[in-house]
Amino acid sequence: MNMTTTNLPAAPPARSRNILVAVGFGIAAVLMYFGGLFGVYLRERSQVRSVGGSWIPEKANIELTPPGMIIWTLLISVAVMQWAVYSIKRDDRQHALLAVGTTLVMGAMVLVQHGWQLSQMNLVADEGPTTAATLIYTIVGSYMVAFVIGMIFVALMGFRALAGQYSSRQTDGIVAASLYWYSLVFIYFIIWIAVFIAK
Repeated sequence: MNMTTTNLPAAPPARSRNILVAVGFGIAAVLMYFGGLFGVYLRERSQVRSVGGSWIPEKANIELTPPGMIIWTLLISVAVMQWAVYSIKRDDRQHALLAVGTTLVMGAMVLVQHGWQLSQMNLVADEGPTTAATLIYTIVGSYMVAFVIGMIFVALMGFRALAGQYSSRQTDGIVAASLYWYSLVFIYFIIWIAVFIAK
């Protein structure tokens, strides 16, 4: 009777999580950028109000309905994006792709709502006694750029999932896209409160 053991091949090395690390650094950079913008906005608004001035020009029309619709759309998109993560972790590619597609449709809705809101605000950059219009356009415009980048990221990860690169064994791309998406929702929540509600 032979009592030797069979040598098994070495297990494949665990894949590095480069995309998660990169997205973590990207999220940190975006949060720092918007933190700086919010700091400038709140400081300027505080200085104007401390001398009794009006921060928003009188002819401006900043309604709460469009930002309210945007925040609710984004909050629902968080659940839908988490559905994509849940589905890909369970090898349910069909539902993962459906969730990614639904998230992209909701993202398009947010962009349309932003565009309509900007066209209705009646703010002119560099006009008036305050820098309110310039800062509002800078914050909202920067957010729209970051949001389009997020939509492209989600779409690319959806295509990679469609091609079979992501499954229950490898979920990093979908998870990374969802983390960036969640950070965008958090940033808009601050925009909603600081810029549109507190005016």
